[in-house]
Amino acid sequence: MRSRCSAIVLALAALAACGDDVDPSCDSTVTYQTVGEPYLANWCLGCHSVDVPPGMRQQAPVGMNFDTVDEVRAQLISLESVTLQQTMPPEGGPADAERTLWMQWLSCGAP
Repeated sequence: MRSRCSAIVLALAALAACGDDVDPSCDSTVTYQTVGEPYLANWCLGCHSVDVPPGMRQQAPVGMNFDTVDEVRAQLISLESVTLQQTMPPEGGPADAERTLWMQWLSCGAP
């Protein structure tokens, strides 16, 4: 009986959240300042910045820059994909915990 009651409570909580625009799994402490900006500085901007000359971008397409949060938001689907596939950065990369926070930030719309 207890598990049935728990299932009902969870279902009601899920229904109550349906009208909300904010994903309840999004942590308000996972922001551009706390996650996005440091991750980008450590793992992306060495190749994906307007300040990096074409010959030093390590095959990063010219114009695919992540200097601003708006540039990141414009590439959310692509960034989620390469994060899940662990194809970026191409060599080495962040620890699993850092990658998980980055993915959480992306999946919450890069707030």
